Amino acid sequence: MSREQSSQGSLGPVLLLCIVFIYLILAALYESIVIPFAVLLAVPVGLAGSFGVSMLVGLDNNIYLQTGVIMLIGLLAKTSILITEYAAEKHKAGLSIDDAATQASGERLRPIMMTAGTMVIGLLPLVLSVGGVGGMGNFSLGVGTIIGMIVGTIGLLFITPVTFTTFQKIQDKSKKIEDEDEDEE
Repeated sequence: MSREQSSQGSLGPVLLLCIVFIYLILAALYESIVIPFAVLLAVPVGLAGSFGVSMLVGLDNNIYLQTGVIMLIGLLAKTSILITEYAAEKHKAGLSIDDAATQASGERLRPIMMTAGTMVIGLLPLVLSVGGVGGMGNFSLGVGTIIGMIVGTIGLLFITPVTFTTFQKIQDKSKKIEDEDEDEE
């Protein structure tokens, strides 16, 4: 069995470890155990796009695709963080949860699209250089990451505000219950 074949089964534990670390960092950032889920639920959309298109094109789940997926997790999480962070700040400043999420999505749209566009354009040479040594590896990395970024970015522009709104309402309700319990004591 070659190293490439033995590495194909290692994607699951690596992805799980990445998600756990991202969650822990976000929980510390937001000082909440609930709000990080608003960020993390956007990531599977990009991963589904990446793996779905890879299967349609007939690409193997090789180390190149796995490297692109790990990079994609970080970039999609960062993009979702932009919306969530901005919405949380707006909510703390006094806007309603729905208004904060809507305003955050609108105001962060341009930086998010610029980040996604830069990545897609930067990876195009990998997709176009199919010939030569490592050509299929470059193609796997490029196609999987480009499609994952496009699908993930479009998905998170819709999913992140909804999940932020949902989880922020849950956090506000639990905080309200805590405050009522403290007042009774």
